[in-house]
Amino acid sequence: MPPAWTRLEYPHAARLALNPAYTDLLRLLMTREWTAAPLAAAAGQALNAAHHRLGRLLEAGLIRVTRLERRRGRPLRHYRAVSDALLIPYHLTSLGSLEALISLHEDAFSDRFRQAVVQAGVPLVRREEDIAVRLYRHAGGVVMDVTPTAEHFDMDDLLRPEAPALTVDWGVLHLTREDAKALQRDLHDLLARYAARGGPHPHLYRVNLAPDTGE
Repeated sequence: MPPAWTRLEYPHAARLALNPAYTDLLRLLMTREWTAAPLAAAAGQALNAAHHRLGRLLEAGLIRVTRLERRRGRPLRHYRAVSDALLIPYHLTSLGSLEALISLHEDAFSDRFRQAVVQAGVPLVRREEDIAVRLYRHAGGVVMDVTPTAEHFDMDDLLRPEAPALTVDWGVLHLTREDAKALQRDLHDLLARYAARGGPHPHLYRVNLAPDTGE
């Protein structure tokens, strides 16, 4: 069943919803109600900063106080997002282009993904001086990659059982439209199959496919 969308009407609310620090809080507040301290810890934010942001989200009408828990001193506030599905119109944002709209999501995730790749790849490093960028001809093209073990590294080494579950791959595929659509469907089905399994360990992934405009 499709969600009941709550359409934002004011630029101030749109700016907050698209600010990564506020988005991190909103994501959590859409799942259940929270008090400030555990919310701040879950979002990786300082408590005083989270308190300030909660106040601004309240003023913007993006969250609400669901209940007050009685205790000594000031009652403890419980918060939740006003909706589980927010629609943020592009015209309410201060973004200058549709490319900027796409990068709003991409940039924040890219930073997180790069950090995760480095952390996963560090155990592969034998000597720090072996970390390098490689530029070389391969399979009819020229490839640039990063190696943790100088010239001895092969990306297929990551497939060994003892290696981290890590893959970093990008490039250009020359396909017919039919093959490109088949790849799109295969990737969609593969991700859906593994997402349905669930598991205790979170893994970041990124899968992008787009016709190359040549620009």
